[in-house]
Amino acid sequence: MRNEPETHSSKETSRESGQIGIRELSVASLSGLVGMVAMQPLFGIATVLGVLDPLAFAEFANIVGYGLDLWGGVGIFVAGGVTVLPLLFITLGNYLPPASSVPLRGVTYGTIVWTGFVIAFYTGQTGTGLAMYLLLTLGNHWIYGVVLGSVYTRYASVAVYEV
Repeated sequence: MRNEPETHSSKETSRESGQIGIRELSVASLSGLVGMVAMQPLFGIATVLGVLDPLAFAEFANIVGYGLDLWGGVGIFVAGGVTVLPLLFITLGNYLPPASSVPLRGVTYGTIVWTGFVIAFYTGQTGTGLAMYLLLTLGNHWIYGVVLGSVYTRYASVAVYEV
């Protein structure tokens, strides 16, 4: 019998140690990018139906101090979806339900993130338009969350911390 040290993949090591390294950060960013791309069809449908006003992205840019600029708002939105939101997910994802599935934790996370989106991008919709805005944007955030969780767990593990 050989006396060799055990080897673990970086995925197993991050899960056991609770550390987030370059691999996890890179995979999180990739996962966020894929999630943002996956959201585009429903955003397009919501825009075509008139329940999501693209000018809300310009208002978003204005709120964060960029000025009233549509593409600046889209850029800030995408940058957040590729950096900040995935990093929060890999940091907090272990504490979200359900414990049995990281992609479903992504859905939980998407629901939480959606509450901020639905307020920030609301442009006065009422009645059926409001209901469609709520349903389409919630579905979109569920898509983002499940893709974020699925892609991330394919290549890395959500860190586990002892509390």
